[in-house]
Amino acid sequence: MSAATVTDVRKLLHLAADRIEARNRRPVEPTPLLVNRPTPHAGQLPFVTGTEKRKVVVAGRRGGKTTGAAIRAVDALQQGRRVLEAAPTADQTTAFWETCKRILQPSIDAGLLYKNESERVLELLPRGGPRIRAKTAWDADTLRGDYADLLILDEYQMMHPNVWDLVGAPMLLDNDGDAIFIFTPQRKNHAYQQYLRAINDDSGRWGHWHFRSMDNPHLSTAAMDEITGDMTEDAYRQEILAEFLDSEGAVFRNIPACLGAPKHATPDEHTDHRIVIGADWGKQQDRTAFSVFCVTCKAEVEIDYSREVDYHVQRQRLEVRYERWGADVVHAEANAMGEPIIEELIRSGLHVIPFQTTAVSKPPLIESLALAFERTEAQWIDDPIGTAELEAYERSVTPATNRSRYSAPEGMNDDTVIARALAWAMASLPPAAGASSDDNLVMQAYRTDRSELVRRSMR
Repeated sequence: MSAATVTDVRKLLHLAADRIEARNRRPVEPTPLLVNRPTPHAGQLPFVTGTEKRKVVVAGRRGGKTTGAAIRAVDALQQGRRVLEAAPTADQTTAFWETCKRILQPSIDAGLLYKNESERVLELLPRGGPRIRAKTAWDADTLRGDYADLLILDEYQMMHPNVWDLVGAPMLLDNDGDAIFIFTPQRKNHAYQQYLRAINDDSGRWGHWHFRSMDNPHLSTAAMDEITGDMTEDAYRQEILAEFLDSEGAVFRNIPACLGAPKHATPDEHTDHRIVIGADWGKQQDRTAFSVFCVTCKAEVEIDYSREVDYHVQRQRLEVRYERWGADVVHAEANAMGEPIIEELIRSGLHVIPFQTTAVSKPPLIESLALAFERTEAQWIDDPIGTAELEAYERSVTPATNRSRYSAPEGMNDDTVIARALAWAMASLPPAAGASSDDNLVMQAYRTDRSELVRRSMR
C-alpha cells in the first residue's frame, strides 16, 4: 500500500471516530447560568445574534472580533451546546479564554461550572455535556480529536486551508453544527476565499460581517495611536481598516474591468462565431476546469469546474460543451492524466491541441493572459471561484534559475486560471492558425505569438 493510500485511510479512520463520538454524546438540557455578559457593540451584535450556520467575521486589530466570539460562545453554552475555539498559538487563544472566564465567573464561583486552566475547559456540571474549550490548532491534524456544536476558528487567516475542509466541516455534519471564522486579512489568501464564499451565498446559510479597529467604541484614541504609530500604509489598511490587499507578487491586475461577460450566455447568441475551449485536468485536490471562449466576441461564454469526478465523466462533459458550442478547438493540458484523456477525445473526433506545462512553457502562457487583463482585451465571467483564483495568483522568482514561477498560494488552486490561459492562448492566435487542423502549424503560430506577447509585456 502506498504512503498516500495509508494517509488517506488514516484520515478516513479519524473522521469515522470523530463522527461516532459525536453521535454517542448524550444530549443535555440547557441550564440557566450566572453571567456578566457585556453588551456587544454595533459591529459585534449582528454576528453574535445572527442565525446563519456559517459566519465569516473580518475585523481590524482590537476591533472586538474575539470578544464577540466569546460572547457568542457563552450564549451557546447556555443553550446546551458544545463549543470549540481554535487558534494557531496558545497566546492567540488567551483573549478568548480570559473573556469567557470573565463572563462566566459568577457561575464558576457558584459551582455550576468545572474549570480546567491547563486544558482551557469550562464545562457544565455534571460533566459530559455542554462546554467551552479553547485549544491550539493550525491544520487538520492538530484540530482532530474533538467535536463541537459550534466551531470557532480564530485567526483563520494564519491556519492551513485544510483545517476546515478536512476536519472542521466534517466535525459539524452529524449535529448540523455552526462555524464562525474570525480573522484580520492577510492579503488575499484562503481566508479571503471564505469571505467571498459568504458574500456570494444566497441561501441564507452563510453570513459575512466587516468592521474596522476604530469601530470598537471601547478602543481609546491613545490605544489607536499606539497601534498605528509605526505602521506602513499597507499595514494600516490591512490591520486597522481590515482591507484585503492584493497578494505580494500578484499577477493579474485590472480584474474588475474584465469581468463583464454575461453569466448565462447561450449557443444561439454565438451562432457562426469562433469558439475555443481551454481545459485543465484534475480529480482529487485539484479541480477539472473548462473555459469556453468566444473569439468573435472576445468574451468567455461558459466556465465549468468539478472535483472528484472520474476521468471518463470529465471527458464526456467536455465533449458535451464542444458539441453544444460548436467549438473549433480544445487547448488541453497534457501533463499526467491529460495525455490519455486527450487521446480519447481525439478518437471521438474532437480537434485537440495538447499543452505540456513546464517551467519554461508556463510563464509565457500566464503572462499572455495577464497582459490581456491589464489591457482589458477580453471579458470574463465573474465567477466567485474563478475570480478568487485570479486575485490570489502569485509570481515568484526561482533563485537557482532566476526564472519567473507562477502558482496559486499554498492551499489554493489555479485550475480556472490555467483553463482560461489555455483558452486565451488559442483565442489570441491568427484566425487561420487557430482554426487549422495542422497541429504543427498551430503550435508554430502559438509559440511565435507567445514570444511577441512576452516581449510586449516587458517593454
